[in-house]
Amino acid sequence: MFARVAASACLLLTLAVQSATAQETDRIAAVVNDDIISMRELSNRSLMALVFSGIPDSMENRRRVAPQVLRKLIDEKLQMQEATRVKISLTPAEVDNGIAILEQQNHLPRGGLLGGLTRAGVDPELARDQIRADLTWMRVTARVLQPQVRVGEEEINDRLEILRERHGQPEYLLAEIVLPIDTPAQEDDARQTGERLLEQLHSGAPFAALARQFSRAPSAANNGTMGWLAQAALDEDVAGPVSQLSKGQVSPLLRTASGYTILKLLDQRLAGQVANPEDAQVTLSRIILPVPKDGPPKQQLMGRAAQLTASAKSCADLEAIGRKVGANAESLGTKRVGELDGAMRNVVAALPANRVGPPMDAGDGIMVLMVCNRVESLTFAEPTPDQIRRRLEDERMDMLSRRYLRNLRRAAFVDIRG
Repeated sequence: MFARVAASACLLLTLAVQSATAQETDRIAAVVNDDIISMRELSNRSLMALVFSGIPDSMENRRRVAPQVLRKLIDEKLQMQEATRVKISLTPAEVDNGIAILEQQNHLPRGGLLGGLTRAGVDPELARDQIRADLTWMRVTARVLQPQVRVGEEEINDRLEILRERHGQPEYLLAEIVLPIDTPAQEDDARQTGERLLEQLHSGAPFAALARQFSRAPSAANNGTMGWLAQAALDEDVAGPVSQLSKGQVSPLLRTASGYTILKLLDQRLAGQVANPEDAQVTLSRIILPVPKDGPPKQQLMGRAAQLTASAKSCADLEAIGRKVGANAESLGTKRVGELDGAMRNVVAALPANRVGPPMDAGDGIMVLMVCNRVESLTFAEPTPDQIRRRLEDERMDMLSRRYLRNLRRAAFVDIRG
C-alpha cells in the first residue's frame, strides 16, 4: 500500500472540524485506487466512532482517532472494490437484517442503533455503510475462500490427539483489537493509537465497541471475539500476558509479529471442559405485565415489553421497571435449569447473567425474565469429529481472510492527502 504518513489524517481532520465551509470539508482526505474518502466522511465517521465507543466528542478526540478511522475506511473501500470485482452486493433488506442482529447483540430495541446515532448528531447512513461493508466482506470471503478450505480425516485425527494431550490444560475465550503494521512508517501511529485505545478501555469504554470501530482483524465484525484458544496454541508474545489475566481483564498493548494487539479475557476453562446447560444453577427475576381484556393484541404488548425492559442491566433494574409500570415483579430464587418448564427453560438455557430475555406469553400477561446469577455445571467431554472439523475450518477461514485483506492492502494505490 502506497500511503504517506498516517499522521496526515490528524491534520486533515483538524482542518475538517475547524472549517465551517462545505468546500473545505469536501476536500479529499485519501484516494483508494479509483475511490475517494472526503474529509467530511472522515470527520463524520470519527464522530460515529466516538459515539459508539462512549468517548466524549471534541475536536481533540476526533483528531486522535482520525488515523485509525481513516485506515478502517480505506479497508472498507478495498473490501467493497473487491466485492464489485467478484460481483457480490447486498440488498437494503439484508443490511436492515444485519442492523437488527447487531441491535439484539447489544441489547437494544428495534431501531435503537440508528435512532441513538441520530440523537447524537450522526448520520445513520454512516452506520449502514459500515455494516454493509462488514457483511459484504463476509460474503466475499465465503465465496472466494470457502472452496480453498478442505479438512481431511488425518487432520481431524491429528487435532484430536493434540486435544487429548492438552486435556485439563487452560483454554481462553478471547476478544482482540488488532492494529496491523504493513510498513515500518506505520509503527509509531499504530502504537500511539493502541495506547489511546487502552486509555479509553481503562476509563470504561466498552471493548466490543472499540473492537468494532478500530480493529482491523476479521473478528471486528463479531465485536472482536476470537473464540476459545488453548494456551499452548497462543503465540509466545501473547501467551504469557494472557495467562496473567483475570476474567474480564484487558491486556497491556502487545507488540506481535503483525502489529499491535489488545486482548480481553472473556472467560476461561480447562481443555475438554463443557457446560451442561440442564444442570446450571440460575437465580431468576421476572416481571409480568397484565394484558387488558379490551387492550391491544399480545404481539403489540410484547414489543412494548421489550422496549420497556431493554435498559435493564440487573435484576434490581428489571424489578424497578416492573413496579414503575404496575407489573408484577418478583424474584424466583435459585433453580436448576432442567427443573424449569419448557418455555422458560428454552429462554434461560442460553441467557447470560444480567441480560433480559425475550418477552414470553404467560397466559394472562407478558413475562420478561432475567438471570441474576448463573453457576455452570462443568463436565469433561471429548469433541466429536464434526465439531473438530468445524473448528479447523473456522481457523483456516480466519487465516485466509486476514491474508486476503493484507494482500489487497499491499496491491492497492492509496494516497493520503495533506
